[in-house]
Amino acid sequence: MRNRAFRTAGIVLMMFSTGFICYRLAKLDFSSINIDLSVSSVILLFLALILQTLSVLFLGVLFARNVGKGAQDRKVPLREAVLVYCRANLGKYIPGNVFQYFERNLFFSAYGISHLDTVLASLLEISALILSAVVLSAVFGNFDVIREAIDTYGYIVPVFCVLAVVFLALTVYFVRKKKKMLRTIINRLRERGAVKLLAFDIAAYASVLLVMGFVMLISYFAMTDSTVTDPGLSTLLGAYIAAWLCGFVIIGAPGGIGVREAVFSLIYINTPYLDTVLALSLLVRVISIIADILAYVISRISVGGKKKDDKVRDN
Repeated sequence: MRNRAFRTAGIVLMMFSTGFICYRLAKLDFSSINIDLSVSSVILLFLALILQTLSVLFLGVLFARNVGKGAQDRKVPLREAVLVYCRANLGKYIPGNVFQYFERNLFFSAYGISHLDTVLASLLEISALILSAVVLSAVFGNFDVIREAIDTYGYIVPVFCVLAVVFLALTVYFVRKKKKMLRTIINRLRERGAVKLLAFDIAAYASVLLVMGFVMLISYFAMTDSTVTDPGLSTLLGAYIAAWLCGFVIIGAPGGIGVREAVFSLIYINTPYLDTVLALSLLVRVISIIADILAYVISRISVGGKKKDDKVRDN
C-alpha cells in the first residue's frame, strides 16, 4: 500500500512537471536561442554522448565493486556484472518498477553473494550519490538565482516543507521498524571497512556526477555559439546537479523524467537564460536516454553468448 502511494505521488509529480515543461515550451522564444549546427557542435554532442555512456558503465563497475566477492571468495565476472547493472538500469523508466533491484539480486546470488551485500551495494550507491549531489550543488550553486525563483514561486516552498516533514517521518518510521536489519547492515559495513569504503564511494560517485555535469556543459556549448553570454558555467553546473538530485530522490517518477527538467528550468525562471536552459535540459535528457541504451548494448556485446545469469533465470 505504501509503495503504491509512493508510485502514485511520483507519477502525479512527473505529470505536473511535464505539464509545466509543455507550458514553457509553448511560450518558448526560439529566436532567443542561437543554435549552432556546425560540424563542431555535432562533434561536441557525440563527445557528450560518449562521456554519458562511459559514466553509466562506470556506475556498473562501482556497483560490482561494492557487492564484493561471493562464496569461497569467488569473484563475480565484471563484464557480466556491468551488463546486469546496465540492463536493470533501463527499468528505471518504468513507473514503480523494482525489477532493477530484483535483477541484481538474482544475478549476484548465483555467485554466492548474500542478499544483504546486494542491498548494501544499492544503499551505498544511493547514499553516496545523494550526499555527493548535495555537496556539489551547494559548492557550485548560485543562491541569488535560487532566491529570485523562490520569490516568484514562493507558494511552492510550503509544499517542499511538507514533503520534507513526510520524508523525515517515513525515515524515522523505517529506522524504528527495521532496527534489526539496520544493525546487520552497520555490522556488515564495519566488517568490510566502513570508513574506507564510504570515502571511496563518495569520491567515485562525486566524479560521476561531475562527468554528467560536464556532459551538460558540453551540450550547452554545442547548442550555442561563442557570441552568447553564458549564465555562469559553474553555477549552471550546480543548478543541473541540484535538478538531477530532485529527479533522483522522487520515488515513482520514472527516471526523474519531467522533474529534473522542471527544477532546472525553475531555477532560472527569472533570468534571461530560461529558454536556453529549458532547451538544454531537454537535449541532455535525450542524450542520457540514448546513453543508457548504448551502455546496455556495449555491455551486451562485450559479454556475448548466453551467460550464467540467463541460465539462472531460465531455471
